[in-house]
Amino acid sequence: MTYSSHLLPPNARPTSQDFTSLADPDIIWEDARWWRFTERTDLHEVRYLEVREDGHAVALAPLLITAKPGGLLFYDAPRLAGTAGALAEPELLDPSDQQRWTELTATLPAADQYPSLALATFGNHHGVAHAPGRTAGQRRALMAALPEMLLQTAAELGCRSVALLYVGEPEAADIDQSASRAGYTSTLLGAEGVLELPDTTWEGYLAGLNKRRRYQVRKELRNYEEAGFRTVVRTGPDAITDDLDDLVALQVAHRAKYGLPGGEDRVRRDLIAARDELGESCVVLSAERDGRMESFVLYLRTRDALFARTGGTAPNAKGCYFAVDYHETARWAVENGIRRIHYGMAAYEAKVTRGCELRPRWGWFAFQGTQGDTYREVLALQSQSIERQLELVGAPATPVPSRIPSVANAIGAQQ
Repeated sequence: MTYSSHLLPPNARPTSQDFTSLADPDIIWEDARWWRFTERTDLHEVRYLEVREDGHAVALAPLLITAKPGGLLFYDAPRLAGTAGALAEPELLDPSDQQRWTELTATLPAADQYPSLALATFGNHHGVAHAPGRTAGQRRALMAALPEMLLQTAAELGCRSVALLYVGEPEAADIDQSASRAGYTSTLLGAEGVLELPDTTWEGYLAGLNKRRRYQVRKELRNYEEAGFRTVVRTGPDAITDDLDDLVALQVAHRAKYGLPGGEDRVRRDLIAARDELGESCVVLSAERDGRMESFVLYLRTRDALFARTGGTAPNAKGCYFAVDYHETARWAVENGIRRIHYGMAAYEAKVTRGCELRPRWGWFAFQGTQGDTYREVLALQSQSIERQLELVGAPATPVPSRIPSVANAIGAQQ
């Protein structure tokens, strides 16, 4: 199959009328309303790539352009590669590799890698929306064609670095082969935690857990209730409007605790944008005590799934995170037709011990200039650190071909 790509003009904003797959998708990050949310960012320029087969549009891919250092870490490729944190755990490397990491990253990010282009959308997802009726094989073949098309688009835009981000299985293996031939470097970015739920009641859900997990759930909920907390669930736009100040305060405190960027103005702006663009899909679960909100989590709902977007917990609200984000969410979910809860990346031990499956997410990077070799070595160490992290929580990732030493050596010999 031969594909061609067309970069849509800067002011083009695809809608579900233009491309029907953007209406009511299974994954919220492929919803036109989410794309409207992303377009409100002031940290990246948002563009779209249309993929055609035999002259017909068969997919749309969101693009994020970072003009200079300072974009959101998860989508700013020259910063993402080499920054310790959620997507790199250098302390898990052997001592000699830790020292090498420190030496290599001392000069990163390199200013000559900007502008930078990423195929991704907010939510740690590639965001590619396929036309209705495409088979699994057709989708995989199209995904494998993206690395070359992305390089062509980067050249058209004058971008000096490129990344294709947050791809899961089985597409990752297909992309890896074509990306490796095109000169990209692969890295394991992490894994998405997903809790699968049976079609049952809350009591049925508890009965289906093993003895250890059932005891843990009941204990954490008992401690939560004995501390005086109760759970309140709000849905729709009013879920944000009615408690906006409380949500902002808790999210700002959460970001400050973990050293994350984003002050009050940005947090408020993001919550209002979520309400305005996706209000009917908003679900907020909060822990309240003595009439005061002390913890919350905001989900975006599709037909049968919840996608965690943001949250926050007051410093003295001990136990609320596990009780609300996992157990009370699962209770509400099974009672409201939800079959999957997507928790995003990081905090892997907490997710695994509370029943989540970890689904690996891979990325591929291509850097130009004198720092290209530096970035390639850093990305190899970065991937190794995340591979070890997932192994430590009992959820090892199946490596893509280029991360298997014998295959990687063969690829290197061909380039």
